[in-house]
Amino acid sequence: MAKEILKEKHFNPKAHILTLLGEELIKSPVMAIYELVKNSYDADAKKVDVYFREIDDIKNAAIIIEDDGIGMTDDIIENVWLEPGSDYRKPIDSKTGLRKIIKSPLYDRVPMGEKGVGRFAVHKLGSKILVITRPLLVEKNEEGEIIKNELADYEIQLYIDWLDFSQSKHLSDIPIKWKIRNDADEFRFKEKSGTYIRLSGLKETWTKGMARKLKGHTLSMLSPKVDEEAFKINLNFDNQWLVDIPSADEIIEDAPYQITALIDKEYNLDFEYKFSLKNNEEIGENVIKDNPKHNLNIKGEIRSSYLEKLEANEYEKELIDKLLEKFDNDDLPFGNLIFEFYSFDLDSTSMKDYTDNSDALKKILKEHSGIKVFKDDMRIYDYGAPGNDWLGLDLKRVQNKDWFSNNQNIGYVFLEAETSNSLIEKTNREGFIDNEAYKLFILILENILTKFKATRSSDRNKWLQFNMKETKNLFDSRVSNFKKIVDDADFSDEEKKKKLLQEAKRIEEKYKEDKETLLLPAGVGMTASVALHEIEKLVPRMEETIKSKPFKKGVIDDQVSELKQYTEGIMSVLRKGGNKPVKVKDVIERAINNYKLKLSNRQIEHKIEIDDNVSEIKCDKRYLITMLMNIIDNSIYWLGTTYNEDKKILFKSVVKNGAVNIIIADNGPGFKDDITDLIRPFFSRKDNGIGIGLYLIDTVMMKYGKFDIITDKDEIQDFSIPDEYNGAVVKLIFNKNQD
Repeated sequence: MAKEILKEKHFNPKAHILTLLGEELIKSPVMAIYELVKNSYDADAKKVDVYFREIDDIKNAAIIIEDDGIGMTDDIIENVWLEPGSDYRKPIDSKTGLRKIIKSPLYDRVPMGEKGVGRFAVHKLGSKILVITRPLLVEKNEEGEIIKNELADYEIQLYIDWLDFSQSKHLSDIPIKWKIRNDADEFRFKEKSGTYIRLSGLKETWTKGMARKLKGHTLSMLSPKVDEEAFKINLNFDNQWLVDIPSADEIIEDAPYQITALIDKEYNLDFEYKFSLKNNEEIGENVIKDNPKHNLNIKGEIRSSYLEKLEANEYEKELIDKLLEKFDNDDLPFGNLIFEFYSFDLDSTSMKDYTDNSDALKKILKEHSGIKVFKDDMRIYDYGAPGNDWLGLDLKRVQNKDWFSNNQNIGYVFLEAETSNSLIEKTNREGFIDNEAYKLFILILENILTKFKATRSSDRNKWLQFNMKETKNLFDSRVSNFKKIVDDADFSDEEKKKKLLQEAKRIEEKYKEDKETLLLPAGVGMTASVALHEIEKLVPRMEETIKSKPFKKGVIDDQVSELKQYTEGIMSVLRKGGNKPVKVKDVIERAINNYKLKLSNRQIEHKIEIDDNVSEIKCDKRYLITMLMNIIDNSIYWLGTTYNEDKKILFKSVVKNGAVNIIIADNGPGFKDDITDLIRPFFSRKDNGIGIGLYLIDTVMMKYGKFDIITDKDEIQDFSIPDEYNGAVVKLIFNKNQD
C-alpha cells in the first residue's frame, strides 16, 4: 500500500528577484524618479531636489535625489525599507480587509505609497545606491498632538551594489550592511533632517528627449492646487536641456469651454460652465452657475447607467436587484470628487477667436492634453499620459461628431486621499484596479462629460454659425444660395435661366428623397435591435421552462406569446411600407409591446387615451412605430434617472384644429434644452447616446406635419394632460398628406 510523503519548504528566492521586480514594476526611468519623489512627499518633505550629474557620460553619470523630510530611523531602515511589501504606511485592517491610513507626523499627509514597492525604483535607474539619512524623532499623544520633535543624534549611511545580487545566490545569502554614524562633524545633514540618495552605474544613457519628458512629467506630478510652499520639486540637469518647457498653466485660461464640477459622496452635483472667446466678444458668453437645472442630485442618473451596464453584461435579474439595492443604500465609495476641464477647438478660424499664438497652444496641448487624476497633492499614473485616452473620448468622437478628441482637452480629477481608499493603484502604476468603486468612478466622469458635451455642443453650433461655417456646409443652404444667384443673375437667355432653376429644384428634391430613404434603415435598425435584444434574453428563459419538472405549461404559453409580440414588432417595420391608413391605437400598442419587459422590470406604468373622434391617420406605419419607440426609449431612460415611486408614461391622441395629435407625456425630469438643440443631429444628454432619435422624428414629421415639445402649462392643460405628468411632453401633429 502506497504511503503519503509530506514535504515542506519555504520560498527562498534568488537575489536577482529584486532587480527583476524593479524592471517589471517600474516601467520607465521617468516613473522611477516619480516613485522616489513620492517617497519624499510621504516623508513630509517640503522640497525635493533631483540632480543629474555628468549625465552625458554614462560611466561617471549619477542621479541624486535629496529631500528635507523626516528621514529614516535605524528601525525603519531595518524593518521597513529592507522589507519589500511592508504595509508600514497603510496597514491592512484584519476585520475589514481595507487599508488603514497612518498620516505623516508633521503635515498630516495621507501617504501616496501603500504597497512598499516604490523603493524598487532604484533598480530601474542604476546598479549602485548610496543612502544617507538623518531622522527627525517625532512623538504624538493620543490626541495627535506632537509632544516630541527633535533631531536624532545619529546619521545612517547605507550602500548597495546590485551587481552583487547575482542569479546564482539566494537573497538570504547576501547581507545588507549600513553604518550608524555619531560624529556630528561628519554628518551630511548637520542642522536638519532629510534623506540623500545617490544612484550611479546608470542603466540607460539619458537624452535630451528623456530629460524634457521628465520635466513635463515633473510639472504634472503635483496637483495644480498645491501651494509651492507646501511641496516643491526642483529638477536640474546642469545643461540647457530644460530651456523653454511649456506649462499647461499658460493656456488653460484661454480655453473657450471650461467647467468645474464638484460631486459629493451623496451624489450632489455642483456644475459650473463658462464659454467665452477673448478675441471675439461679439459672440458673447454663456455662464452657468448656481443653476438648479444643472446643480442637482445625479444618483438616479448614475443608477440608470449602472443598470444598463448590468443588463448589457446579462446579469441575472436577482443579482441585478441585489446590486441595485446596495447601490441605493450606499454613498459614493470614494468620497468627494472635483473635476476641472478645459476644452479647445483647433481649426484655424476658431483659434483666432481665443488665442494669439496658435502654434504655442498646439505645442502645449501636445505635451499636456488628456485627463489627469490626483489624490491630494500627488498624481496617479498613467492617467493623462500621452496617448492614454482612458475615458474613450476618441471613440466617442468617431461615433458622434458632437464629442471632442482626447488631444484637444486638458482635464484634472481631484480626489481626497483619505476618503478614496477604495480606488486602489495597480502595483505597476498603470491606473486603478478595476473594482466596483472604479466602475462607479468611470460612470461619474462619463456623466459629467456628457453634460458638458451637450452644453458645449450648443455653444459650438452658435459659434460655427457666427463664422458662417455651418451655413456653408448645409446642402439645403447651398442649393438655396445657388437658386438665388441664378434668379438674381442678368441672363440674356431666360430659357437657360429657367432650365438652371428647374435642375436645381430637381437636385433639391432628389436630395430630400435620398435623405428620407436613408432614414428608414436607421429607424428600422433601432426598432429591430430593441426587439432582438429582448428575444436574446427570452430564449434562455424558454429553454429553462421546457426543461423544468414538472413542466410549466402556463409559463411557456406566456413566453411564446411574448416571443410572438417581439417577432411581430420586427416584421411590422420590415414589411413594405407606404402611406396608408393606420389605426392610431394599434400602432401605439405595437410600439409599447416592444418595450413590454423593460417597462415591467423598471416598474413604469403606461396609459393609453384615444379620443372617440380619433381612429386612423395616413402615414407609413414603419415610420410611426419607429418614432414612437424612440420616444418611449427616451422616457424609459430618463424615468430611470429618477427615484419617483410611481413612474408613468401617458399616450394620448386628440383632434386639434382639424389635425390628429399624438401626445406622449411622462413624469421624468423633463427637458433642459431648447428644441433647436434637441432636434439637432448628434445632440444628446444620455450617457453613450447617439443623438439621432429626435432628429429622425423631426425630419420624418416634416412630411406629415410637425414634431413639437410642449413646455407651456396652459397648452398642457388645454390637452387635458393630468398634472402628475410633469416631465417631458411631446406631440406629433399630423396635418399634412391626410387626404
